[in-house]
Amino acid sequence: MFFRLKLLTLNISTAILLILFLCLGSQNLEKKYSLDLLINKTVNLPIGFLMGTSFTLGLISGGLTSVLIIKNNQKN
Repeated sequence: MFFRLKLLTLNISTAILLILFLCLGSQNLEKKYSLDLLINKTVNLPIGFLMGTSFTLGLISGGLTSVLIIKNNQKN
């Protein structure tokens, strides 16, 4: 259980740091795009930010999946 909690904490902290650096790095980019969702459009965002956000969400979902798959190998 403790190992799973350590992995989950490491995964989420890495994703938060990645989002932080992504926000800092994409402030002065010139080409901006908006996403056309089903309901409405988003504000104009740099394409690097959109790709980095999707990468970070994949990192979180993959890490969470691997944490949930790990079996507890504790012997009583």
